[in-house]
Amino acid sequence: MLKLVKPDIKYYNQYKEMMDEWIMEGSRISPWPLSLKYHKIELFEEMIKRIEEVEQGKNLDGYASSTTYWLYENKENKLLGAANLRHYLTQEGLKTWGHVGYGIRPYERKKGYATKLLKLVIQEAKKKNLKRLLLASYEGNIGSWKVMEKCGAKLENIIIEDETGLPIKRYWISLKKKYANDVKNKFKDVEELKQKIKSINEKDFIGDIYLNHFIKTKKPFVLCNGSYLYDNNYKWLEFYDYNSRVRLTSIYDENNKIVEWYFDIARSIGKENNVPYEDDMYLDIVLRPDGSIVLLDEDEFEEAYKNKEMTNEEYEEAYKITKRLMDKLRGKEKRVEQFTNKYLKQIL
Repeated sequence: MLKLVKPDIKYYNQYKEMMDEWIMEGSRISPWPLSLKYHKIELFEEMIKRIEEVEQGKNLDGYASSTTYWLYENKENKLLGAANLRHYLTQEGLKTWGHVGYGIRPYERKKGYATKLLKLVIQEAKKKNLKRLLLASYEGNIGSWKVMEKCGAKLENIIIEDETGLPIKRYWISLKKKYANDVKNKFKDVEELKQKIKSINEKDFIGDIYLNHFIKTKKPFVLCNGSYLYDNNYKWLEFYDYNSRVRLTSIYDENNKIVEWYFDIARSIGKENNVPYEDDMYLDIVLRPDGSIVLLDEDEFEEAYKNKEMTNEEYEEAYKITKRLMDKLRGKEKRVEQFTNKYLKQIL
């Protein structure tokens, strides 16, 4: 059984065995908390203390706080590798190596452990409320960047490292993807849910529509304005245009009357394993039947920008898309209703 464990003195013998293997093989040691200078037990305790300090944000010397994990195989009582997850990006971290560093001990490579390690670290990043991870690898380290791609990483660019002159591939992994079929996992009060997808190729819409039909719920989900997000026999009709940066959700009540329209601004809209998704970019627009328009989650968007989850260009483009859409929606609530009602009839 594989699991992540925090560095601890009780793993000293397993750690020494792992580092002995690295010494014998002679390859580059990664990530940074693994160091030959801590090979002796008295210095090993110093390493544990330093790792704890960095996790707590103490004595960082310009670096980001981070958490270190070891990949532990319970059955064999063996350490297989390590990973370091940075809690945020400094300017230097954004430029090159990003949020995650990881490594597998030499004689355990090419067995799938690196992929399993990175997937476990991604789960830890979600727990820490990180929304987007930057990872990087030397272009020549084919095994490393293939692991990133297996874990859903998308290549942004290739840069040249100042120190070595070597090309570095920079990847992003989004932790903000919202899948169309994930409603029941997100809302625990939903007891019975029917879901349906339909592909559309018409003049006014090309893409997929996805219906979440809330047959039965334990209790309604009430919004701050008094409207219901869902209740018995409510319906969410979602529109996925794969050439767009906007995902529309139309919320209908038990009588098929519109409650509101919800527009998500997305980094991208796509499809995986025949399930549509939108890679959320925080900003949301609500259009109500009375024509009122509300911009939501602007504070989260600004916080994400501050945390370097997006570039200046992405930041500006998201606001441009939002403004254009809000301008386009003003006074058009009847036309939007006609549009969404048409496709609700088609999919029911």
